[in-house]
Amino acid sequence: MIHHLILSHQEGPELHLRDGILQSGDNRIALQVLGSLQCFSRQARWSQHSLCQLAQQCPVILASWDAKARKWSTTSLLPRCRYVNPVCTHRVCSMPAKRSNLYVAALLYTKVQNQHALLRSLTPEIAPLPKFAANSYTRILQLEARWARTFWASYFKAASQDLFAREKRRAKAPINVALNYGYAFLYHAIEWQCIACGLEPGIGFIHHLRRNRPSLVCDLIEPFRCCVEITLMRYVDEMHDTRLMAGRFAEMMESTWSYGGKRFRLRSIIRLVVESFARSVAHGLPATFHPFLLHARDACL
Repeated sequence: MIHHLILSHQEGPELHLRDGILQSGDNRIALQVLGSLQCFSRQARWSQHSLCQLAQQCPVILASWDAKARKWSTTSLLPRCRYVNPVCTHRVCSMPAKRSNLYVAALLYTKVQNQHALLRSLTPEIAPLPKFAANSYTRILQLEARWARTFWASYFKAASQDLFAREKRRAKAPINVALNYGYAFLYHAIEWQCIACGLEPGIGFIHHLRRNRPSLVCDLIEPFRCCVEITLMRYVDEMHDTRLMAGRFAEMMESTWSYGGKRFRLRSIIRLVVESFARSVAHGLPATFHPFLLHARDACL
């Protein structure tokens, strides 16, 4: 088992390595490997000996030195993560920018492709998307920013809504409220699948780290957003009724969609995509990650 320990050490002797083990003065701090992050169940204080014993049982610990109590304090991040995939978590935390950009480009370009497929079902004469190589990180970011303005203006027009932009927070327009409600179904399913695969949901590539925000979930959800947008467009007359839309979004999660040349329930596709991400990160092969790509048949309204 790989052991990780992240520390916030504010006083005392300088940290150093001795025989491959991190030490502070003459005190042993950690086991063999450093550089990852994992949640702990709740905040607690530990003596040096107790922390060393804990490190032999828990793959990863986040601890800071409490100078007043003269003990190590472990900090809670996400109590639901009871299992950790140490290899994936370590690789995500230590991944170089060039490799992480490949994941960002794949997720964002697939998101744009899915939105384009949705608009083509509304307006078939829409121009095709430009093709980019997998490493065209900057150009894909620019395309995603430009395309967002075009997509939402066309989407709201097709839904007969006098809107031009999305309201992400504190939405007032019924269609934006319904979209946020549908995205919540996806967030919940993706977050729990990340936890099931031993991934830390708070460490992502696109979205910055922020307290209480599952950044990895926010990243992986991008290609799946089209499912909510299609479902809402199909039942746009029901968007004012929360109960009806809750039923529609629940049906969406259990309905079948195309992925990898086969038909699966959307909930199963989320599992396959997250597992594909975990495998590609563990083996250091971004090209083997396969985000959800919307099939033209599923985009039909």
